Amino acid sequence: MCSNFVIHNAAELWQRETCLPSIPTFSKTLDNALGNDGIQLGSLTEILGLPGSGKTQLCLQLCASVQVPKTLGGLDASALYIDTNTNFTTNRFKDILFASLSKCQRILDVSLQISVESALSRLHYVNAFGLEKFCAFMATLPSFVHENPNVRLIVIDSIAFPFKEGITVKQRTGLLFRMMADLQRIAIENQIAVVLTNEMTTRVGLTAGAVVGALGDAWAHRCNTRLLVTADAGDRLALLMKSNTAREAVARFKITQEGIRDIE
Repeated sequence: MCSNFVIHNAAELWQRETCLPSIPTFSKTLDNALGNDGIQLGSLTEILGLPGSGKTQLCLQLCASVQVPKTLGGLDASALYIDTNTNFTTNRFKDILFASLSKCQRILDVSLQISVESALSRLHYVNAFGLEKFCAFMATLPSFVHENPNVRLIVIDSIAFPFKEGITVKQRTGLLFRMMADLQRIAIENQIAVVLTNEMTTRVGLTAGAVVGALGDAWAHRCNTRLLVTADAGDRLALLMKSNTAREAVARFKITQEGIRDIE
């Protein structure tokens, strides 16, 4: 038998999967729907939605949540935000970050002094506008992860935007699938949660059009978890469309000045 293969039994795999921590969304309802108390490390999660549905806000919340110190029950880790569509704003992230840290301190009755500069330095930001620049950075991603071992979250917002023009469908498919294979390997080997936002598009059928996720049906099977976010009368609905660990579920949450929260 080839020595490169390691055979595990199901008990070992189950223990490994269940011991991986998760990054909370700060909405208990949404965490419960995801089935892992949030976004689990070592997995790929796709967040689908129309513009204004809250995809970027959820990503910013996760980037803040991953920073929560271990004394407050968090991972005390860093995040990488790959921005392909000018969605990121530092001021909004700062508001969410310090509101999240303050909430944890209130709940646990613990007081910590955390400077703005120290907290903001834990989020690594990359401007990756355009297909060429995006692909160039993705080629360096394994090196970045190796040089920054405290990174536990990688956000790509959005995965579809760089592929909107200048590339054929065949080229896009091949390139995306190679990227996804690399991302899956990075996620599993380094215990990193990878979160990708995706846009909606119209698929023309025989009689009418349907609004579906961009990048096609084959792409939909590449992620471990697929979450559809929609706006509903000022609040947000999240439909868990696919998960390796949980059944389909719907969660209602809200976006506040402090970030993602439950509806009281």
